Parts: sequence; structure tokens; C-alpha cells
Amino acid sequence: MLRFPSFLVTCLCLIASSASADDKDALAAIEKLGGAVRGIAQNTEGIEIDFHLRGDVLTDAGLLHLARLQNVVILHLAGTEVTDAGLVHLKGLSSLRRLHLEKTGVGDTGLAHLKGLGNLEYLNLYGTKVSDKGLDHLVGLMKLKRLYLWQSQVTEDGAEKLRKALPGLEVNTGADLSTLVTIAPSAPVKLVDVKWVPASTVSPPRSRNGQNVTIQFENKSGKKVKVFWISFDGNRQLYAELANGATRKQNSYGAHTWLITDEKDAALGHFICAGQPCKAVIPALK
Repeated sequence: MLRFPSFLVTCLCLIASSASADDKDALAAIEKLGGAVRGIAQNTEGIEIDFHLRGDVLTDAGLLHLARLQNVVILHLAGTEVTDAGLVHLKGLSSLRRLHLEKTGVGDTGLAHLKGLGNLEYLNLYGTKVSDKGLDHLVGLMKLKRLYLWQSQVTEDGAEKLRKALPGLEVNTGADLSTLVTIAPSAPVKLVDVKWVPASTVSPPRSRNGQNVTIQFENKSGKKVKVFWISFDGNRQLYAELANGATRKQNSYGAHTWLITDEKDAALGHFICAGQPCKAVIPALK
């Protein structure tokens, strides 16, 4: 049986009590493929499914499980191996409001499967093969308010045509670099140091929901270590092994817990990710 994360008990109570066995099987399959399932505070019956952290190997076949669900409100497929063929499985997600398809193999043909998503408000197609022709499939999405098309094949004329068809739609095609003057590079993002909590003090808490950020691990322990994410139900999920002196930049979310162990999986300590880009230095260990 699928166990829902503890922090979602309130907002998922209706789902847990009314979900069919088929729904639970679908959610369990999604989590097995690397998808994180979260509740939405503003919508006690809606869920968010995110393949951003561990689902980069998700293929079209994996989307079959989504077709069995009726309450998906937010779906993150960015950076996965999804293509046009896989989007056929999204046709029945009538509750969907936000869809991330950036940096996937999606093109014009795939957008035809989104025609019936009448509640869609946000669509990210950054870094895809979508062109002006594909935008014709979006004309009927009257609730669409934000569309991202950076590094796609859409022209400004195509974007303007869609803006006229959908008044109030904000279309972001990115900057035209050919018209920009050279400017000084921006200052690097300052990383906030997060506290190292030794294993001898407290056990690592379960991860909680938060804003999408990055965390940079720096191994100064003097030995090789393993990096585990502590899931919403308290389980370990291995993400990396770091040699002494190595660093790793990792996608994460604010209030996510990262456990550091030795090579035999014995806990050494943990970090709790900040709500902004942060740095986690693993200190020298005996």
C-alpha cells in the first residue's frame, strides 16, 4: 500500500480515504519511477507529481500511469526522456493547471494531445522542438496565462499570433541576444551555508515541502562518503558518492533533508536545505 508523506496528512486526507486501489497502484508505480508525489495546500483533493529530482530517465512508457489519475494539478516532466508520443497519456488530466515540459523531446505533434486540458494555466516548453505550427494546438486553451518558449523553434511572429488568440497570455520567448549590448557578467550567486548536524545528536527528520533550490555539497571529511535524500516518509534514497575533496551541485527543495554516511551506510550527519541556493560542507571527521 502506498504511504503518503507525513507532512501531507492534512491536505491529502480526502485523497487517502477515497482513492481507489487503481489510483494507489498508479501512484506507487510513479514513485518507483522516481516521481515525488505531493499534496497542494490550496486544493485538498489535488496532487503535484514531480520527476525533477530523480526522474530524468522517465520515458513515454512511464507516463501510462498518469492516465489512470484524475486529480493531478501540477506535473513536472522537465529534463526527462519524454517525447511527443508520451503526451497522449496526458489527454485525460482535466484538472491539470501547470505543466513543465522544458528540455524534453517534445515537438509540434505532441502539443496536439494538450488540446483538451481546459484548465491549463502554465506551460513551459523551454528548450524543446516546438515551432509556430505547434502553437496552433494551444489556441483553445482559454485559461492559459503563462507560456515559456526560450530556445524553442517558435518565432516572434508565431508567439504574437498566439497572444492575439488568447488575450491576457504572457508569452516569454527569451532575449534576442543579437540586439543586446555587451554588459559585465553578473555577480555569482552567493550560497548560504547550511548547518552540519552530527549523527550523534539527533536523527535526520523527514523532508518537507519547499521552494525549488540548489544545494552544493563539499566533502572535506577526509574520506569517501555517500549522499542520501531522506524522503517524505523517512526512507533513504541514494543520490551520490563523493570522494574526499569532491563537490556536487544538486537540485533540491527548501526543507529537504540530506543524510551523509560512510561507505558502509553508517550515518555521519545531515543537512537541512535552506529556502535559497545553499552550500553544505561535510566537515573533517575522525
